[in-house]
Amino acid sequence: MLLENKISKYLLYAIGEIVLVVIGILIALQINNKNENEKLVQKEIEILQLFQESLTTDLVRFKTVSLFYKNSKKSIERVLKHLENNLPYEDTLASDFFNTTITYEQSSFIDGPFETLKSSGLELISNTTLRLKIVDVYDNWDLSMETSEKRYVELIMNTGLNIYKTRFDEFWRGTENDFGISGVMHPTDYNSLRNDKEYLFFLKTQLNLMGWFLEKSNREATVNGTLLKDLIEKELKEID
Repeated sequence: MLLENKISKYLLYAIGEIVLVVIGILIALQINNKNENEKLVQKEIEILQLFQESLTTDLVRFKTVSLFYKNSKKSIERVLKHLENNLPYEDTLASDFFNTTITYEQSSFIDGPFETLKSSGLELISNTTLRLKIVDVYDNWDLSMETSEKRYVELIMNTGLNIYKTRFDEFWRGTENDFGISGVMHPTDYNSLRNDKEYLFFLKTQLNLMGWFLEKSNREATVNGTLLKDLIEKELKEID
């Protein structure tokens, strides 16, 4: 009986030790998981802040791009007004002719934060709605904006080779400064432009394409960029 009691006590002691070890392991795993989760949350916060800063810069640039093309559009309208109403040539028209040809490349979203997120794994963004919106903006709207702008730039370049070269002394004789891009283009025969159906057709078409390729694209990118920025700011507040 004494032997049996000693064996029973020993087994209880051994079981107790095993239970304590298991509990210790579970606690350690729980602490480790908590630490890993905290690291992931911190990493998510950091990358969302990158998106926030990048989108702030993007939206300011989109506004600049919008103003840039509005000025170009006004120049096209002034040139058309002079030609269609048989108004005499003015020195200021040289700047307007130049402004009808300028483009603003690289106006799409800065993709650095998105590339960083993809390398870390899209699932790092815990909010599914936010994650899908990020992908939508940087995969779909960014490509749409870039494609539209590229088509407009190609239009201007092709026109430079096929239309401008027979009607103006030079193409893109300008300089870049703190206020944007400025320059002049002098028509070789201003009076002939009044009845130049090909050139007048191009200017009118350019106004339409500027609306479809540039203004529409810029407006939609601004709306989606603003929406994404708002979602990110909301998410950061909830995470904190």
